[in-house]
Amino acid sequence: METEQDSTKPVSVWKVRALMAIVPLSGLVMAASAATLDLNGTIGPILDSVVELIPSIVNLIVAIVPAIITMAVIGFIISFFDQILKMIHLR
Repeated sequence: METEQDSTKPVSVWKVRALMAIVPLSGLVMAASAATLDLNGTIGPILDSVVELIPSIVNLIVAIVPAIITMAVIGFIISFFDQILKMIHLR
């Protein structure tokens, strides 16, 4: 008759390695969660300044788009007339 020890399969190597990686990381998570108050005090002002920059970046993009469209239309018109002149051999 088989005993319980004989019927169990050996543990895979990847499972042991995963467990060896998870255990120290859980300790780091607990230490990091205890230090969130200090982290928020230092990262908060940086995030606030980044959030203040976003409207100015959007305004810059909105201001440049009409100039890009205008340049594209003018370039199209110039190339259109240039092609017409090439077709009638004036140039």
